[in-house]
Amino acid sequence: MIDEGVIKYRCDWEKTAAIQPREVTELTRYRDALHQLNLIAEYPDGIGFGNLSQRYKLNPSGRPQFIISGTQTGHLPTLTANDYALVTTFDLAQNALTCKGDRKASSESLTHGVIYSQNPSIHAILHVHHPRLWQQLLNQVPTTRATIPYGTPEMATETQRLFTETDLPRSKIFVMAGHEDGIVAFGETLQIAYRTLINWGIMTQLIPESALQLPY
Repeated sequence: MIDEGVIKYRCDWEKTAAIQPREVTELTRYRDALHQLNLIAEYPDGIGFGNLSQRYKLNPSGRPQFIISGTQTGHLPTLTANDYALVTTFDLAQNALTCKGDRKASSESLTHGVIYSQNPSIHAILHVHHPRLWQQLLNQVPTTRATIPYGTPEMATETQRLFTETDLPRSKIFVMAGHEDGIVAFGETLQIAYRTLINWGIMTQLIPESALQLPY
């Protein structure tokens, strides 16, 4: 049974218009490009997949905040500010986070939070699905263990392991062996994260070179 998109963390959600349109202009450009490439979309049964985020200013405790696409928005051809959530705090040990927005944060938000915590220079994260590219990259780039399910503290902890035990800080891309089709890329900017992902697709001849022009 596919449980893609099911929120597995404890979510303290304040339903409010927390995000201004100007704060997601660039994010939406890249998100819509990924949707055009079917890297963010939905399965035939209506379950959405894929998400992306961008670092926001620090919270009062000095911890990173980030804006992330809301849960179950994969079917939408474009997003508005109302389709994002602002994650204000997250706690891996407690499997919990707080967020604001008209939608709850993506089910993979804890993993995004862990990635942002690894290096303050990381400002953008993409989580997409592509069955054939996933198969090509499996164990060729940093890969999480197959026993680790998505959207759990274990996946977030496994991501931390990849940062310390593999060349993930340099490669900026990894695949989730226990989350079929799932690929994550990140970078100092949305452009770097996007180009890291797309260049792998071009090298494996699974994504056309024209994809590099889509966000512009």
